Amino acid sequence: MRRKRIALFTAQPESSHGVRIINGISAQCRKYGYHFLVFSPMIHLQFQRANYVEAESNIFRAINLGQIDGLILDAVNVKVGAGEKFTSELLEYLKDYPDLPVVSLEMSIGNLPLIRSNNEEALREMCRHTIEVHGKKDICLLTGAKGNEVAEYRLKICLDEIEKHGISVSEEHIVYGDFWYSSGDDLARKLADGKISLPEAVICTSTHMALGLIYRLQQCGIKVPDDVIVLGFDTTTEGCCNEVILSAYDAADAASAADTVDHIRRIIDPGKEILPYKTDVKNMFYPGMSCGCTPDIGHTLSSFHHSSYLVAYNSSSDNELQEVSFGRLMESYCLEEFTASRSPDECFEKLDEMIFLLKPFRDYQLCLREDWLNDSVSSMRGYPSTMMIALSAHTTPEMEYDVDRTPVTFDTSLMTTLLEDETLQPSIFYFSPIHFEKITFGYSVIRRSLDDSCVLTLVYRTWLRFVNNALEMTRTRKQLMSLSVKDSMTGLLNRRGMNLELEKMLCEENRGKKIFVAVIDMNGLKKINDTYGHSEGDYCIKLLCKAVEETALPEEVSIRAGGDEFYIIGIGEYDPWDLISRKNSFHMLLNDLQSDSQKPFIITASIGIATETLDENTNIDSIINRADKEMYDEKVKAKSGK
Repeated sequence: MRRKRIALFTAQPESSHGVRIINGISAQCRKYGYHFLVFSPMIHLQFQRANYVEAESNIFRAINLGQIDGLILDAVNVKVGAGEKFTSELLEYLKDYPDLPVVSLEMSIGNLPLIRSNNEEALREMCRHTIEVHGKKDICLLTGAKGNEVAEYRLKICLDEIEKHGISVSEEHIVYGDFWYSSGDDLARKLADGKISLPEAVICTSTHMALGLIYRLQQCGIKVPDDVIVLGFDTTTEGCCNEVILSAYDAADAASAADTVDHIRRIIDPGKEILPYKTDVKNMFYPGMSCGCTPDIGHTLSSFHHSSYLVAYNSSSDNELQEVSFGRLMESYCLEEFTASRSPDECFEKLDEMIFLLKPFRDYQLCLREDWLNDSVSSMRGYPSTMMIALSAHTTPEMEYDVDRTPVTFDTSLMTTLLEDETLQPSIFYFSPIHFEKITFGYSVIRRSLDDSCVLTLVYRTWLRFVNNALEMTRTRKQLMSLSVKDSMTGLLNRRGMNLELEKMLCEENRGKKIFVAVIDMNGLKKINDTYGHSEGDYCIKLLCKAVEETALPEEVSIRAGGDEFYIIGIGEYDPWDLISRKNSFHMLLNDLQSDSQKPFIITASIGIATETLDENTNIDSIINRADKEMYDEKVKAKSGK
């Protein structure tokens, strides 16, 4: 029996909300021995660049619902922006999997079972703190959008608790917003302008609204907490690192996320023990300056250190051995290393060298479309049926990194070949999009043990952005190189491309072998151009090109040397007696091609061949001249009818 798999759809997994959700699910999966698969765009789905969001949200289509045992939807992050369109698509997709347990977290999606975050006690504690600790009675409540089920739920709880203390909230002090900075900013301006009377306290049901409020109040000359105290809900790093450290209560996201796993367990493992996730609301309050309390300095410093950019990092610290800081990522200059790569192989080599920046990890896979280098690659919904693992890495017991850059093709329905290893301990797998703007290249998979830190940081998101840019730069370089070494009309090598190939052919290890040169030139092209037009002349050149390509052996290269002149060059064991048959084969092939063309003219060409044993004195130009002379002699004979 394979290990059971619980999947999560979320977005921006390194955010405070994402971290709490993932921690709650990870804790339960660890208890029950489940694998945990996270499919997540690395940005918020309301990001303003539509093409970027489209490619990011494509990662949701990497899932194979037939390969998982339960699905959790973080509706707060998924059912917004571009995610609205995807959730409709998902509901249709789920009709093919009627027995798959699927649950929505916090907000409803269709008719799916819903588990709300049980934030009631934390919200009540926030109101009690305002009234009982600080003695405030004139209170303003700022919540999310009117009609939004989360906003209304949080508002209802706060109003109920305040009323239990014999306090009523005036209608003007019940304010709807959007859970974002802009709502707090807007309320502050109205308070400063007197459009809404200034209360003693403002309770905000999101941290971001509270931070927007504090900033604009200070700008308007209203001091926090002297003139008005502010409390926020749903702690974030931004709140801890604010100039006025925000007093905030943590959301119970981890507990509700854990409840979703328990809900699924009752379905997929009926009768098995349920191990509840325990929380203590008393430990979910982080006092700050915004309400006049003494800040929790330890929590603040920890948040600041987590988000700080240290140019000189302590490489000997135990923490550095476990997780790379953002400063170390940036000071590694990996962006410059990646984007300076001159070829795909060099790009993957640089990724190999910088893989340590992803620690801690047990396994890593970079999964790309097999055609990712092609100039025709464009945006796509989902992923091809097969992809390749362009780079894989594994952490050894000695904490070394074993990296393999040998491309391996796999069936995309497996999602990752790592899941085929039944010996793996319960793990978390992060699936993240790899793309440039709207062009999908593939996805990235990082595996950590559920005993490790399961939380991604800004380091990983930034590393992936660097990889995205490096792959696009590599692809663009290859296209430019291709344009510089290939003839635009025929796709054959031009003279520059020929010279680059000759550098490889004329190497010392090929000495003693024969070099083969065929020079081919079309007969009567000028007459066809003058009589039938240059478009017909171009047709002739392309048909001759086809004859040249089909005449060349697999190990030989074909070149358009200019105009209607072509070369075939190869290194190998050439029998002099075969040269005449090669000429005859070319003429027969060209005759067959032009006969099928049904053109009002005959397409013919002359060919000359020369060979020579390769040694240190070999002069390629002299061999080409010999073949050219033979070709010219054949052309003269053709004109004279001999």
